[in-house]
Amino acid sequence: MLHLRKCCTLLVLGLITISTTSWMGVMRFSNRSHQMTIAGTSNLHDWTTNVQEISLIAEMELVNGYVSTVGTVTMSAKVNSIKSDKGSVMDGKTREALKGDKNPNITYRLRQVEIAQLKDKISKLSTEGTLNIAGVTKPVKMDVFARQLPNGEVEVWGAHALSMKDYGMQAPTALMGTIKTGDLVTINYSVILKK
Repeated sequence: MLHLRKCCTLLVLGLITISTTSWMGVMRFSNRSHQMTIAGTSNLHDWTTNVQEISLIAEMELVNGYVSTVGTVTMSAKVNSIKSDKGSVMDGKTREALKGDKNPNITYRLRQVEIAQLKDKISKLSTEGTLNIAGVTKPVKMDVFARQLPNGEVEVWGAHALSMKDYGMQAPTALMGTIKTGDLVTINYSVILKK
C-alpha cells in the first residue's frame, strides 16, 4: 500500500511538472537593459547618438530555448533621452529634426511576424510593424534576432536603416549650413528582456 502511495505521489508530481511546462504559454517580457544607437554621416565626419530611455513590452512563448510565438510588441523611446558625444548642440539639432517638442516619443508596434529557428538557439523574427517618428507613421519590415539566456531572460537585437525624408524630417545642419548630415540613418539595438 505504501509503495502504491509513493507511485501515485510521484505520478501526480510528474504531471504537475509537465502541465506547468506545457501551460506556461505566452509570457510578458519588458526591457531590463538596452543599447540603442542612431548612426549617420555628414560631410565632415560620421556620427552616433545614444538612445538612453526606452520602454519595450513583448509577449512571447519560448519552447526549448527558441521563440515559438510572438504576441503584442510595443516600443517607445524618449526623444529627449537621445544624447551625442558631440555635446548639447548636436543634441538640440537632433531634437529639432525629430520635432521633439510636439512628438516626445518614437514609437513602434508589431503587426505580424514569421519565425525561423537558426543554429545556436537563435530565432529569426521577420517582422512587419509601424514606426512613428516626428509624428509620421510608416510601415516597416525588420529582421529581429532573439535568443534565450541561461537565466531565462531574452536578448533581442538587430538594425534598421531609414530615410529621414520618409518621416518628414530635414537632415540637421550646423555652422550656417556648412556641415550637413546625410539623409540615411541606421538604428542599431540590443535589448535584454526580463519576465
